[in-house]
Amino acid sequence: MKLLQIRLLVNDFKKSVEFYKDSLGLPISWLENEMEYALFDNGETKIELLSRETMAEIVGEEKKSLEGEAQSKFLLQFKVEDVDKTYDDLHEKGVKCVNKPHDRKEWSARVAHFRDPDHNLIEIYKML
Repeated sequence: MKLLQIRLLVNDFKKSVEFYKDSLGLPISWLENEMEYALFDNGETKIELLSRETMAEIVGEEKKSLEGEAQSKFLLQFKVEDVDKTYDDLHEKGVKCVNKPHDRKEWSARVAHFRDPDHNLIEIYKML
């Protein structure tokens, strides 16, 4: 497993894109306003932005108030050779699964999601 990038799950997608692009000067290599997704890639590191609402929908989380227990705020994304095999291996080790391997056609990827012991969201990912 190789850490691919960190995905920040944001409340205000437009403000966050403006902050990373304009305030920090990070180059955008992919922007999807409708899906509320942006990829900043300077060639060495990558940061993705995705709205918390979109990510909650993708992994099947209920909407929760920001004052109470909140949805995930970030996601660690790992590139793997075989999402299904890695999922099976992790599941056998007792890793808490959020969803099973599935294709995300809009991302051209196969993914599955897990939680670490502190409930942080982890994604295993392979391009289709």
